[in-house]
Amino acid sequence: MNENTKKEWLNWIKRAINDYKSAKKLITGKNKYLDTSVFHSQQAAEKILKSFLVYKNIRFERIHSIVYLIDKCSEIDKSFNRFYSAAEILTPYATVFRYPGDYSEPEIIDAKEALKYVKKIINFVLDIYISNKLYMGEKIK
Repeated sequence: MNENTKKEWLNWIKRAINDYKSAKKLITGKNKYLDTSVFHSQQAAEKILKSFLVYKNIRFERIHSIVYLIDKCSEIDKSFNRFYSAAEILTPYATVFRYPGDYSEPEIIDAKEALKYVKKIINFVLDIYISNKLYMGEKIK
């Protein structure tokens, strides 16, 4: 991996982890921001999957579909298929609660479920990097 690609790869990872931490923080305390939390969970999944595609030097469309990204990652590593149902749940969070509309607000159970799924996806991808001695950071706890 050349230096520019490595920098981009590390930035995707950093942003994914920051989105995860933001999503988690937004559902703690007295004031909860569930719509913003599920958005950040979706973003965290999107960014960690894009990091994997950058790592593998695979081009991808700049879209927000976790389903699309799981499909792209599965072309390289079939074990990503285990996250397909999570991808179907997370994908709509990119837009459904982002703008006013006919949708009700997400419930706390939705936000916790989104965090659970994205944590599994992030740690799965980080395990790949750690096992290949590419990433020296820690997995999400």
